Amino acid sequence: MGLQYGDVVSSCTYNHLNSGVPHISSYFIGAKIAAFDPTLSVREAAYLFRQVTPKVIFTGTESVKLIENVIQEVGANTKIVVFGATDKHVPFSDLISPKPNETSFKPVEVQHLKDIALILFSSGTTGLPKGVCFSHRAMLHSVAAIKERDYRDVIVYSNDSPFWNVFSIYLHQSIFGKSVRLVSPTFDYNNPWSIFTYNVNYVMLDLTRMLTLCHTPKPKDIDLSSLGTLVVSGTTISEDQMAKVRETFPGVHVSQAYGLTEVYYGVTCFDHTKPKHAQLALKKTGSCGLPMRGICFKVVDPDTERVLGPNENGELRLKTSRQLSGYHNLDSSGVWDSDGWLRTGDYGYYDQDYCIYVIDRIKEMFEYRYKHITPATIESVINTHPAVFRSVVIGVPHYMDNHHPMALIIVKPDCSNVTTEEIEKYVEVRVEDPFRLRAGVKFVKSFPLTQSGKVNRLRLKEMVRDKQI
Repeated sequence: MGLQYGDVVSSCTYNHLNSGVPHISSYFIGAKIAAFDPTLSVREAAYLFRQVTPKVIFTGTESVKLIENVIQEVGANTKIVVFGATDKHVPFSDLISPKPNETSFKPVEVQHLKDIALILFSSGTTGLPKGVCFSHRAMLHSVAAIKERDYRDVIVYSNDSPFWNVFSIYLHQSIFGKSVRLVSPTFDYNNPWSIFTYNVNYVMLDLTRMLTLCHTPKPKDIDLSSLGTLVVSGTTISEDQMAKVRETFPGVHVSQAYGLTEVYYGVTCFDHTKPKHAQLALKKTGSCGLPMRGICFKVVDPDTERVLGPNENGELRLKTSRQLSGYHNLDSSGVWDSDGWLRTGDYGYYDQDYCIYVIDRIKEMFEYRYKHITPATIESVINTHPAVFRSVVIGVPHYMDNHHPMALIIVKPDCSNVTTEEIEKYVEVRVEDPFRLRAGVKFVKSFPLTQSGKVNRLRLKEMVRDKQI
């Protein structure tokens, strides 16, 4: 293939038994691995492609046309390897056929532990995705966090494509922690309970997929007796939503976890194999857990830079050997504060037991006059209304007051008679005056989502601005 140390190798495929081969092989030869998602548009994929310019890309048959169009658009000479039959490109089967002297192959020695091993792309919830670079050193330090828990023979549900950090995390977990991956190409929104047709023990899902499960009747033949742990990740979850999940999965350890693309292998969680963690998870429904091994936290007032104490809201900042080295070919000077702490961009606090609570993204906050408004605060109230399936609150620009809160709501199928006025009044009597829905309420059938299943708030704001909603 002509690959050299430091070259970029990519993949664009759904999850399958061979989708981890490019990752492992890249580590062995000292190449950097950076993956794309098959659901990306040509425009989206080309934007990411230009950032990393891979020398070789492994694709599923479903992604060949996409990658061909991307290569043509950016004018690259990238070689395509196809997982499946192909007359035009290199078939993956050719690469894994026996080769002379293959038994004498040895992985290259890394020239420096600071060299880049993995490039992940940020989710793009509030802006354009960036290539997040992790060194060999950061990847090695993640092993200690993986081995913190005994995953031997634990069957973990895995449906994320190689584009997502969860894919490589589960891959590494199966190697170093001896867990078993239940490999699924995609999450089936029309038949979400199909996850549990197998005796899976550990499932982590984003909020959209979790709520889809909770609002889809469970088939009578589904047996949950093997399920031990269910984790919600990717965004904040209200206490009412958590109660709904626990109601749907009685007897299962249900909790939140917190992570960000810039830190490999998670930041906080409740480890239900530890009695103290299990007790705190039940007691502190709104918390996303305790800091994982190798994570140091502080909370800072983003306006004054004052370090805050327990139960004081501010930006979460952290130090860890598992953090990014920087953004690929982009200015990374704003990633850390003057003391070298990573700016997470998340607004939250910790309590007297050092449990972490994430309230919202700082970029999703907005000002009403001189008051900082956190959308999640209003959303948690709206979501308690019996007619509401899910809500998103955004700030609509106002010429005098900076912003007014607006709610975009998906109602439950059997609750179409609810009115916007009813929702506005419901919120008004339950929140402080600055949090009232002064910009009103709009009902929508669905929300635009990022590739990670998070609500694309940037796109929502554009749609409201352009009167598409």
